[in-house]
Amino acid sequence: MGLTDTAELGAFRVQVREFLAEKAPRLPVRAGFRSPESEEEDRVVRAWRAALYEAGYLGGDWPVEWGGAGDWDPLRGLVLAEEVARARLPPLTDQTHLAGFALVRFGSEEQKARHLPAIRDGSETWCQLFSEPEAGSDLGAMRTRARREGDEWIVDGQKVWSSNAAWSDLGFLLARTGTQESRHRGISAFIVDMRAAGIDIRPLREITGTSDFSEVFFDGCRLPVDALLGPASDGWRVAMESLGAERSGIGAGAARLRLMLDDLVELARDRGRYEDGAVREQLGRFAAEVEVCNLLVYQRLERELAGVAHASDVPVGKLAFSELNLAMAEFGVSLLGEDGLAAGSIWQDEFLYARTYTVAGGASEIMRNILAERALGMPREARS
Repeated sequence: MGLTDTAELGAFRVQVREFLAEKAPRLPVRAGFRSPESEEEDRVVRAWRAALYEAGYLGGDWPVEWGGAGDWDPLRGLVLAEEVARARLPPLTDQTHLAGFALVRFGSEEQKARHLPAIRDGSETWCQLFSEPEAGSDLGAMRTRARREGDEWIVDGQKVWSSNAAWSDLGFLLARTGTQESRHRGISAFIVDMRAAGIDIRPLREITGTSDFSEVFFDGCRLPVDALLGPASDGWRVAMESLGAERSGIGAGAARLRLMLDDLVELARDRGRYEDGAVREQLGRFAAEVEVCNLLVYQRLERELAGVAHASDVPVGKLAFSELNLAMAEFGVSLLGEDGLAAGSIWQDEFLYARTYTVAGGASEIMRNILAERALGMPREARS
């Protein structure tokens, strides 16, 4: 019996499915976390997010005074993420969702009043301004700086791999306010108006043919003193706790892999390869690994709810999902043969995007280091 196999959560699952069937918009089916490709699609995404907040499916874990449910069950978040994935809709846990958590947890009352209602009604979309060219998985190495001058912060530096930055109204920025040697202790978090002077947003054309990420350059960008989110030099904690809010989306990955497995079986049949022993063996191997990923999701959530989370939970789950997702996408393209080279195939899109998951949120190599050093207690890797 799984964590969500109860009568109450079963009824909630039915409610969510009915809501999605009635209210979900028609959006392009694309792999991964993608940005809108037109102003109309941006409007649709904003309206869809607002509908989810209005229905209480998003923001249920917020304080009641800001629209939260008060008695929100985190298992409902898992059910919701699974059903959204099964409906082939964009993932719920995006940068706007995480910014909302950061505001609830660390924002001043004025910041909450200014931004939380705007997030709920879809009028504000946010991006994260964390990664840099030489500080992706190692945020402690960031070089973007913010210095205080009177009633302003002056920001200089560069960010990269900023999802949806070209369409965002606001940014959740990490910048160094201490010395380079202070590493994590010298980082602060800020709220940035993405239309402010001194900001240059340059969308990156990716191998998928779309521009989901951007480079963002800061050249003397002036932020008001109250743009600071949380205490000064405490940005590392603000960022890490906000990223931890992704728990509501942990079920989406496993549900998505199950969909991919069903699609692979259908593709094998369509291509006349289903009776091939080697193909069936590989599909069976994928089926076992998908079930492992699903069990890891439930194990992680069960431990979190019991207050006994283990250092291995996040990196193991992330590694298992991202590497299996890549292997399944590669297999899908191989089943297509030369047709896999044709532009426009969903399997080509899955294949081209799949590497993103092995890098975003911590590269696979970093995840393995975390497992070795923090979970298994092995000696730290030599660092220059």
